[in-house]
Amino acid sequence: MKSYYLLILSLFLASCKQSMHVSNQQTLYEVGSSVVSIEPTGETVSLGLAGYGAPPLGRFTITWDDKGVLEGIAMCNVDEAIYAATPNGDIYLIDTEELQKNKKVGSLPDVKFMAGLNGLLYAVDNEGNLWVSNPKSGLRWKRIGSVQGVTAFTGSDENLYVFTAENELLMGMVNGETISWISIGKGPNIISLAGDHQRIYAVTEDNFLLQRRVKRQNEDWQRIGYNNGDTYTIDVKQIVRTKERLYAIASDRLYASHHHTEGKLSVRSMAVKKDADVAVIVSLDVCGLDHSFTQSIRKEMLERRDIPESSIMINSSHTHFAPTTQTWITWGIQNHYPDSLYLNNVVRKAVIRSIEEALDNVTPSYLSFGRDTTNIGFNRSLRGELSIYDNSVDVIQAVSPDGKNKTVLFLTGCHPVFTDQGSGHYSASPNFPGYAREILERTGVNNTLFLQGCAGDINPLKPFRTSGIDLAADVIRVLGKEMKPVNGNITHYIDSIGIPVHPWDKEKIEALREKNIKDVRQNIPGGCESSLPNREVRWSDIMLRHYDKGTMPKEMPVYIQTLNIGDWKLIGLSREATTGFGMAVRNIWPGQKVSVAAYTNDVASYLATDPHIGAKDYEGYGSFFWYGQPSPFPLGVFKTVVEAIEHNNR
Repeated sequence: MKSYYLLILSLFLASCKQSMHVSNQQTLYEVGSSVVSIEPTGETVSLGLAGYGAPPLGRFTITWDDKGVLEGIAMCNVDEAIYAATPNGDIYLIDTEELQKNKKVGSLPDVKFMAGLNGLLYAVDNEGNLWVSNPKSGLRWKRIGSVQGVTAFTGSDENLYVFTAENELLMGMVNGETISWISIGKGPNIISLAGDHQRIYAVTEDNFLLQRRVKRQNEDWQRIGYNNGDTYTIDVKQIVRTKERLYAIASDRLYASHHHTEGKLSVRSMAVKKDADVAVIVSLDVCGLDHSFTQSIRKEMLERRDIPESSIMINSSHTHFAPTTQTWITWGIQNHYPDSLYLNNVVRKAVIRSIEEALDNVTPSYLSFGRDTTNIGFNRSLRGELSIYDNSVDVIQAVSPDGKNKTVLFLTGCHPVFTDQGSGHYSASPNFPGYAREILERTGVNNTLFLQGCAGDINPLKPFRTSGIDLAADVIRVLGKEMKPVNGNITHYIDSIGIPVHPWDKEKIEALREKNIKDVRQNIPGGCESSLPNREVRWSDIMLRHYDKGTMPKEMPVYIQTLNIGDWKLIGLSREATTGFGMAVRNIWPGQKVSVAAYTNDVASYLATDPHIGAKDYEGYGSFFWYGQPSPFPLGVFKTVVEAIEHNNR
């Protein structure tokens, strides 16, 4: 605790020192910053966490709160009111917060399943008879038909859905008391269904939690949870979906779902203006983003604010404890694509809002730059003299003339991959970058941004909270020194380098597929596991489709963005650049204020130096299959990228 207060005092003194040493000749910029949450909302039940292929069945945000004893064999909701049926046919209106206040509202002999739709309560009994009632008028049941072989029943959007003993999902289109049933897909031994206006949720006989979109014909089920023995420890028998969560019955108890998270995922932006020019730096607590997503953000900001696309840099912190936000087509199916509701309704909206808020709250500020070192990481792959580590920590401070508004941006390269006590493998977290920000903001800084450097082959030495404490102390040490003023105009550029693809020939790909197909787990509910045989088969299928369609890529682009904010040059590399890139790019401009971030605008693969490529290690070879790339990069890509940056001299 004593050392923590020393950190506070150090930063306070450093801030005062910086404020007192502002020269009358220093450029006065306009600087604004913002923080917007990207925490998962109740719109989604569960999200797959990114960054790991283990455990093979996936990591998901869903966890359960025990609400108390509830004996129920069927459950549904009607207009957000939850009804449950007991084994003797009694039907109760459930008070989810105080179960002792549950109210009996009627009964139906031999009731087996219930579903709610458009204000009505539907039920199926043991004989397959289909009943309907209006709960607002009292439970007066009317038989309207029959449906046989039902194993699960729900209402979603404008239709009823049943799952049958033949593993078939039927959609029932309701017209008064007439229901027309059609098959819309298959599934694995489902015992309970729930729905909202966008998705159907299912529990399987072996306790997997699945989801799929409503109405779609023959859509795959996606795994979103299972009993992992940690954050999900119940064997669910019945589920019902409300506006904010899923409720479940397990072992005669009621449980309510929520996302297991620290509650600290965010997008942070810093806008810097000088005259008519602007640069915007965006940092997200995500593992990575696709180029198409970041490009769409830039295009929208061009339309909304007339900001050039090259002026907005979007960096991913690369935390391995955030929901998936990019495409990983060779992983388990739970990570193939981002959850569309989370990506578009939470992340995308938050990025736009964050940029606009940063632009709208700019105030006059002076910028200063400092650099020191950190010891939070080590090279996880290379050994001996090749085991280099770029341990630099770059810090930019923006301070208003009166010292009241302070924003601190800091950059270093290290993978946020380790857990810590109290925040485990299945918890959403910004990891050590978030904890370092939190410490800095306790000291009076208004806002902080972390940019991920060239961390491709760098892992932390310690659990994430310790790493966060150490990194915050390093940033504070930089702030306590005499920082260099930033002066000059703003310019911005985006370049790309096309690295030639060297694809395997078709016969070699077919041989790889044949070798691994027998080991593929094809009957896992919700998709195959994230295992090497599955990866090889999925990758082979992607490449063979390219051959069949004549679409094999001829090159893999590396995007290079440069923001010159006065005499501070910030260069952003796409992909997971390994540590040597940062040092090499800075050496192009020795003695100048140059910072290098990777994971910028697109995280499509690793970007490795020759020692990795020559060794065919994970960074230089195996990771390209996990990323679904047409080939690894060839030897010499390091030289090609660095020389292109030097030649362009942005």
